[in-house]
Amino acid sequence: MSSAMKFVVKFALVFGFGIGLFSVSSALRAEQVKPNTPASVAKTIKGLVGVHDAMREITWYRNSATPKYDNTNTFYLYFGITDDQILTPLRLKITYASDSWLFVKSVWGKADGKKIAIPQTSESFSGWERDNGSGKIWEWSDAPVEVADDIAALRQIAHSKEVTLRFEGQQYYADRTLNGAQLQAVRDMISAYELVTAKPWQ
Repeated sequence: MSSAMKFVVKFALVFGFGIGLFSVSSALRAEQVKPNTPASVAKTIKGLVGVHDAMREITWYRNSATPKYDNTNTFYLYFGITDDQILTPLRLKITYASDSWLFVKSVWGKADGKKIAIPQTSESFSGWERDNGSGKIWEWSDAPVEVADDIAALRQIAHSKEVTLRFEGQQYYADRTLNGAQLQAVRDMISAYELVTAKPWQ
């Protein structure tokens, strides 16, 4: 992995789409986008929203159905393209939001009744992160989805009719069911990534 890519991945692990960290702008300015580049393809994909960080020279893309802020229950895929056209892996952001702490240590799920492992931030690396405000708490994982088993898990989730996540906390647990819009957004982001890379996601 190049040093530039390492920087991008490290940045995404730390910052993701966190609250207040980015100012929303258009994807890349038209004069910056050259034909037949990942960014030029991304700009043509319906429902794809770009958030450009001029300081770090990267645009993060997510589905338009994804909540603008992460202080709510979320489950979505996103990816980044640097200004010099380096593409990040697809990443999975999962947020557990409530009015009391769960101290999430891990999450797993069931997709149409079948147990499934969920890609997530490794506890040995940084573990789940947490924040709070206005009487609410939110805990999140932000991890790349790039190994075969994790990609297969996300494809299984995307094409399931019912997906329930179990958040395992320090003492208790909580379940959340993904709605139809969330599942559709996962499918759409996989399709978008395949269009940008011009190859199957595998």
